Amino acid sequence: MDDEILDVVDGHDQVIGTVNRKDYNQFLQDDSGFIRAAELFIINSQGQLWVPVRTAHKTIAPNGYDYSAAGHIESGEDYLETIVRETREEINLDIKPNDIEFVAKLKSLSIKYIRCIYLLRTDKTPEYNPDDFASAEWLTPAELISKIDGGHPAKRNLRDTIIALEAYLAS
Repeated sequence: MDDEILDVVDGHDQVIGTVNRKDYNQFLQDDSGFIRAAELFIINSQGQLWVPVRTAHKTIAPNGYDYSAAGHIESGEDYLETIVRETREEINLDIKPNDIEFVAKLKSLSIKYIRCIYLLRTDKTPEYNPDDFASAEWLTPAELISKIDGGHPAKRNLRDTIIALEAYLAS
């Protein structure tokens, strides 16, 4: 994982170079572009999100809430290829691009990411990969935000992304 080669893109999401994932902290200091990620929420017919909790050994947000599936865009990949791959690897679901909905493309200036957010509508509870997640639960977006606001660890942009998801669902 630390040897992943990621495309570096400009503010318009055009590839301008590459960076090794292990060099992310230096990349962030250099302010030389953005890296990309794809993130997926699973939502059931009751309006609940399937929210996994990351394992304790994760460097970023250990024991924290995460997207249903997510991953960095490896060099040469696109957003859809990545989310299909990550969904299979992290939660053992084989999906196709037409199974999911595009929610939003967000630029996170503080962490230098361009992220595409997707939604999968299903009542099926995934079987998560125990190397990635320690547990999971179904929560409404409001319940998840309340738990994050109450101090439960989570990925840094998760709360803001849930708000973008709520806007998408309301439209």
